[in-house]
Amino acid sequence: MSRQLPAACVLAFATASSFLAQSSATPSWTAATERLERMALIGSTQGLREIRNELIRELPPSSGERLESVLYAIAYAGWRMSTQPDVPKGEQGDLLDDAADRLERIVKTTPTDAEALALLGTIYGQKAARSVMRAIVLGPRSMGTLERAATLAPVNPRVLLLQGVTTLQTPAAFGGSRDKAEALLRRSLDAFTREPETKAWPNWGRFDAHAWLGRLLRRKGDLDGARAEYDKARALAPNLLWLLNALLPALERAGRK
Repeated sequence: MSRQLPAACVLAFATASSFLAQSSATPSWTAATERLERMALIGSTQGLREIRNELIRELPPSSGERLESVLYAIAYAGWRMSTQPDVPKGEQGDLLDDAADRLERIVKTTPTDAEALALLGTIYGQKAARSVMRAIVLGPRSMGTLERAATLAPVNPRVLLLQGVTTLQTPAAFGGSRDKAEALLRRSLDAFTREPETKAWPNWGRFDAHAWLGRLLRRKGDLDGARAEYDKARALAPNLLWLLNALLPALERAGRK
């Protein structure tokens, strides 16, 4: 007498392997990445954690485009989580290390993946900022990795965005420059106008470009310019606490001086 799995078990198995069972262009994968981006734009640590864990559980065992897409999504989720104020600093560091490992795995197989290189370069920069000793090695590695990404994809809006953010946060002695950062962020926003909002993922970054340019303009004393960028950022992510509790209050304080 043959044994058959109960229908509920069959359904559970099918659901568990749903959005990674096919290529990264499937509707279920699109829904998963859209959910990931929604969690990022509301600043939900719990939501980011849940979808990151789901992606890790369903990580494809074989190599190829599908595996690299999921590795990138896991790294992206971890990177976003590492910036959340309710995530302990120790965990933030672990998330950055894990994201870097996954992105390095991508670029080892596909060294021309500009999206992975740009995010990896940014993460190297964030790791460098956490340790003076590591900065000696990771600072130049960050800038070099971002330059490689820019050479491969000079008009990719996320490459330009991440170059701009990293350049803004890098000390001048190591190549940082407010003017260079502003130029890169403005080029990023211009590039976003030519990228369809319905482009296959990764297509994130519009909010970030407006928010970071606004932050830079506020530091330069251009409060009207900063407010205009924050208004555009708020239209994209009206409930993000970083904008509501940090960026906008800092602008208001600057306006009262």
